[in-house]
This record gives sequence, structure tokens and C-alpha cells, in this order.
Amino acid sequence: MSDPKAHAITALLNAMEFRLREIGAWSDERPAPEALASTLPFCYDTLELESWIQFIFIGRMRELIEQGDPLPQSCGIAPYVEMLAANGRATDAELAQLIREIDDILTL
Repeated sequence: MSDPKAHAITALLNAMEFRLREIGAWSDERPAPEALASTLPFCYDTLELESWIQFIFIGRMRELIEQGDPLPQSCGIAPYVEMLAANGRATDAELAQLIREIDDILTL
């Protein structure tokens, strides 16, 4: 992997996985297919944020990188996390910081 942006994103995805495991939010059980098929942003009607990160975001980003496909030109997960926090949903601070870093790298 010679693309510095892809390398940085891979490191952040690995850090996200590690953090999800560390806080006990990583699951070995995949959500139901219906939950993963939501058409709403972040599957907010069917998945918790941590499940969306694990089963959709991390997997999709790793797939793009492994296949050498272009990365998204922008990313806006951090505002969603901030909205959740404003509505009383506690989000791990370290995980939120990793999300901001990915947003920043992809949006530059």
C-alpha cells in the first residue's frame, strides 16, 4: 500500500477496531440482514453506532483499500456522533476522536 492516505486510514480503522474491543463494543455476532439493509444514514433506525462502525464502515473501508479502489472524497461521521452526544447518547471519547481524524483525512 503506497498511498499515504490509505495507509493512514488503515491505521485508524485498526485503532477503531482495537478501541471497540477494548470498551466491549465489538461483537462476534453479525446483526440480522434486515438491520444491515437499512436505507437510512448510519442505519440509525436499526443499529447502534458501534455496530454500524464495525459491520458497515470498517468493513467497507477495508474493502476499498484492499481492492485499490478510490477512497471517498469526503466523510461526515463526526457530526452524527456529535448529534448523538447532544441527544444524550454517550459515545466513547477516544472512538469519537478516531472518527474525527478519519473525517479530516478523507475530507482534505
